[in-house]
Amino acid sequence: MFTTALIAGDNVILHALAKLNLLDKVPVVFIDTFTLFPETLAHLKEVEAYYGFKSIVYHAADCKDVNEYYEKYGRDYWSQDIDKYDYLCKVEPMNRALKEQNSDSWINGRRRDHGAERAALPVWEGKKLNPLAFWSFEDCWSYLRKHNVPYHPLHDVGFSSLGDMHSTKKVDPKIWFTYGGERSGRFQNLVNKDGSAKTECGIHTEITKELTLNNK
Repeated sequence: MFTTALIAGDNVILHALAKLNLLDKVPVVFIDTFTLFPETLAHLKEVEAYYGFKSIVYHAADCKDVNEYYEKYGRDYWSQDIDKYDYLCKVEPMNRALKEQNSDSWINGRRRDHGAERAALPVWEGKKLNPLAFWSFEDCWSYLRKHNVPYHPLHDVGFSSLGDMHSTKKVDPKIWFTYGGERSGRFQNLVNKDGSAKTECGIHTEITKELTLNNK
């Protein structure tokens, strides 16, 4: 299966899967945290129509939609306990997707030039496949432009990467293509319990550890 957040590298992979006629064989999974930019959800519909596929959307298990999420948890649940929010809206839905799709490989768009925990990322990571591990952000944009690939509209107004609205900011274009520059606008004002700056939500850390151990 392939998980997408609809950022530049993910759209490279999506286009490649379409070119290889694999979108009817590889499930495309999208995690809706209920705090995403409206433009992200609109772009999902755009690429579904463009490539002719239907993504499988996962979200908090006990909420049928964003309105129920607001009723149960409020609009700022993330600010009350970021770890509980990450588990409810990201980690548990991803675990559920992995279990239900029961895929022999999890394709994703992480790269080494994202920096931080991803600096030494291998192409194969247990059952996870990181096909762009050795690509740069500039490589991704070269591909998008060369093949006229649809990309997230918020890239055009200064967002180098896209995540939750409450923790994502625009990034100076001068540093977009520097090491770690793409994700420098993510996880703004968020810290881990040990006080360190937050750079991951748990989807690509705790779940990866579990997959790696289970694959040994």
